[in-house]
Amino acid sequence: MTFAEANSVTTIIERVASTIIRGLKCWKARPVTSVSQRFIVLFEAHGVRRNQIPRVLGHDLALSDLVDDASLLAKLTEPVLESACSLFGVRREWLDGEGEEPYARHVFYKYPADFQQFIKGLKAARPNAELTGYLVVPEKGVPGDQAFLILAEAVAASGDVPIYRYHVCDTWIFDYWKSRAYLTACVAIAWKNDVYVTGRYANKRELSILAGRGSLPAPVLERLASRGRRWYAEDLALRPDLYLRGLDAESNGFGAASALRLWLELDNEGWMDIGIAGNARSAFEAELGTCRAIE
Repeated sequence: MTFAEANSVTTIIERVASTIIRGLKCWKARPVTSVSQRFIVLFEAHGVRRNQIPRVLGHDLALSDLVDDASLLAKLTEPVLESACSLFGVRREWLDGEGEEPYARHVFYKYPADFQQFIKGLKAARPNAELTGYLVVPEKGVPGDQAFLILAEAVAASGDVPIYRYHVCDTWIFDYWKSRAYLTACVAIAWKNDVYVTGRYANKRELSILAGRGSLPAPVLERLASRGRRWYAEDLALRPDLYLRGLDAESNGFGAASALRLWLELDNEGWMDIGIAGNARSAFEAELGTCRAIE
């Protein structure tokens, strides 16, 4: 092969590669803008395949209505759209394509009483529904990394497989002592109200998806539930060593001592009782005594 021929082949390869890369970039960045597309994305993100939607949602939808976007769009009446939003707890503006945030996110930092009221409201509205939770934290301690407390409420089923509505409770900085204390109080409140929160470690990519305001958390949670590394979130309210793990280690003990004091204050208010027998308080008091001795 001559130099000219080799150069020609190289140019062709570069052009083909460039075309493929541009195509991949367009596919990755292509926004989901139509109502019918978001409708399908919403169900598939919650584990409901396209052909299962009529059985799950009802409203006289048929499989023939789902063959393409145009057929589906003709069937997306106001009652259908409102039912889909209600089923998964998403904002109507997101489904209409007018906003990028699917959920109204809940903030309970410094407000454990509001979190208790929120849980009691969910249980009162659907007393027989399964209500559980996940506490997703960084698998490696990186300063400033967020944690996510997400409640999972079973709202329907596809065969024997439950379909969940998710309630995202964010604004938790996991290595900040004050955030750790109030997050622990929320986990304890959930457990005392028979909402069992399990811990999962997540990598940076998974945490980034959960932090994205335009993200639906279900796919990440399903992956973490089946393959993620588990830890016992309730131990935050029971074991000082786990409660303090990863707290600003370079603060010469200030973060640990402050976290322990706040744990004891919140316990005095009744927020650290997870509803099982035992005396965790004495262990936290002893740990605070050790911190004072170091100071």
